[in-house]
Amino acid sequence: MASDQQAVSRTFPPHVQLIQMATGAWAARMLHAAAVLGLADQLASGPKSAAELAGQVRAHAPSLHRLMRTLASLGILAEQKGHRYALTRLGEALTHDAPGSAKSTVLTFGSPWAQSAWDHLVYSVQTGKTGFEKALGMPLFEYLTRNPEDASLFNETMVGFHGQEPPAIAAIFPPSKPLSMLAVGRETCWPPSSPVMPDCAACCLTCRMCWPKRPRSLRQKA
Repeated sequence: MASDQQAVSRTFPPHVQLIQMATGAWAARMLHAAAVLGLADQLASGPKSAAELAGQVRAHAPSLHRLMRTLASLGILAEQKGHRYALTRLGEALTHDAPGSAKSTVLTFGSPWAQSAWDHLVYSVQTGKTGFEKALGMPLFEYLTRNPEDASLFNETMVGFHGQEPPAIAAIFPPSKPLSMLAVGRETCWPPSSPVMPDCAACCLTCRMCWPKRPRSLRQKA
């Protein structure tokens, strides 16, 4: 990564590099649009044109073509003859059943409720308070408790983030103490009786490093 950055710094002047950073959000929004429309799932069966897909995804064909062409420039799709597009290996990871939960993660991070927190980043830096609470009017986990569909995607996102960690965590914790992991996880994520509890206790353990701790009032009483 450092070598890539050094190569870029030698190629582009500083103001161009900063502008590239500022426009990085555009690529994220296009990726989110592709996930919302389910383009990867639609193309899993083979290449299609925007005209062929427009009716299936309820989109304006010319605008969809421009989106798909941009996704091709990002390496997610590959343009073929007749303005048809196929999934690349990268694009295959955006299908709903691909390992790693990339689609759920993209949907979560690009969702209005998650993006709204970033709108208050300066507020967070100035006050030390969370952008989530400023944007949503409540702490993150209270919002997720009230919105089970968003909570389900959030849980899948955590699995995507930390899905490679359970084997390493299992190697640290002795088999004779499996409840130790669950006990830590319960302090941070969902109680066992919750319908949106993450499937992986190890995932709960690592959530602690990424997200604010749940208020005591929202935790399940022992």
